[in-house]
Amino acid sequence: MTLWQALAENFYPERADFTASRNMGDTFADHLMTSYPVLARRDLGNAFGAMLRPSSKNWYHIRTTDNWDTIGVEARQWIEWAEGRMRRAMYHKSSQFVRATKEGDHDFATFGQCAIQTTLNPTATGMLYRCWHLRDMAWVEDQGGGVETVYRRWKPSARLLASTFGRDKLHPDIITKLEKDPYAETNVWHVILPADQCEYGAKVKTKFKSVYIDIDHKAIIEEVGV
Repeated sequence: MTLWQALAENFYPERADFTASRNMGDTFADHLMTSYPVLARRDLGNAFGAMLRPSSKNWYHIRTTDNWDTIGVEARQWIEWAEGRMRRAMYHKSSQFVRATKEGDHDFATFGQCAIQTTLNPTATGMLYRCWHLRDMAWVEDQGGGVETVYRRWKPSARLLASTFGRDKLHPDIITKLEKDPYAETNVWHVILPADQCEYGAKVKTKFKSVYIDIDHKAIIEEVGV
């Protein structure tokens, strides 16, 4: 955290809240003697998107994992159709793909890594991409080097919790907040972990389980397979 804070203060002041908090009256980035480091990071982060994801052309292609040279014309036509459909879903204004990848580019340019989550939107009618602050993330790798467990800290308002999960899943204290101070924050953890590691709770048929935990009241809000 201290390393990321030092990097952010010099190269990415917008993210410089790993170990420090900014007040509304603070002068933004007033500690910098020159804007050159910020401009260097900005140009590098922008270059990632320009080189890897040019919006003027299709920068990715769908392929089969094997036997690509032997598939027929109909299969290739379907794959071409799927490419176009996926591109429209990714670049739909509600998917937040451009915003999430842009934030991820600048996190990667500054800290060498970023955390982007790909899910369905709340109404399950399209994709939703979010780039989370590294300050709130922690993850564990398996023996093969793949990420198997992810923790994310979240401080939603009582109003947002109610609209996301429904009032019936919330602790009575949060319901009281909702009625008296709907924008009061609650400490929540979102955990995604292998389902076979969960000895307790709801059984799921998927490989992973998503659990939202109300840390303030030590209660599970939602537990589903993903």
